[in-house]
Amino acid sequence: MSATTRLRFELPGTWGRIDLETEATLQRSIRKVLGTVTHRRDDLADVRADLRRRIESAAGEARKGGATDFYLAFSLMPGVPLPAWISVFSPEIDSVDFAKLGLDEIHQYLEHGTRDWGDSDAVRRSATAEAGAQSIRIVRHSWRRVRDVVEGNVAQRFEFVEADYWVAATAPNRLALLTFSTALAEYEEEMLALFDAVVGTIRWPAPQTATTPSLT
Repeated sequence: MSATTRLRFELPGTWGRIDLETEATLQRSIRKVLGTVTHRRDDLADVRADLRRRIESAAGEARKGGATDFYLAFSLMPGVPLPAWISVFSPEIDSVDFAKLGLDEIHQYLEHGTRDWGDSDAVRRSATAEAGAQSIRIVRHSWRRVRDVVEGNVAQRFEFVEADYWVAATAPNRLALLTFSTALAEYEEEMLALFDAVVGTIRWPAPQTATTPSLT
């Protein structure tokens, strides 16, 4: 994120973060995550190789799509796996008009302007999420999607719940997009509540180079 600082948020349970800035940071992050999860045990070499393949595929797709960070969950608590992941995007908007908008105007744009983005056949639900900081506005669009997943020579069809959270902040004006996905489609309400809770912890400090408006 060149023009902004990174979003800060809290994640429950055990997650790994993959830095997508370059191929080198992606691979370095994967090695770090795998080492933490498998404790570099020799008897988990096959598990480690399988996880590497899965993470490289998912994180690589996120990077191709323009994501800057990728988070994947391993467990909500010991013994409770959590198949979920988050892609973080930082769209650049080069517009004088955008720079002049107030936070409520940006929020209104997000609430209506992004509603039809994505797959045309997606079943959508929109909601306004709240973050602790008053200088942030968040809009959520969520849907269910069926995907074919190929494992080796076997193709399986899974239903996923996905949610886009558009995040806006000011001073200076900036936008971010967090895309949450989970294979626990049968627990849609519970997973959306979990994602809402994560987003509710967002803190997005302004870049230090930003100027503070004069009150005189």
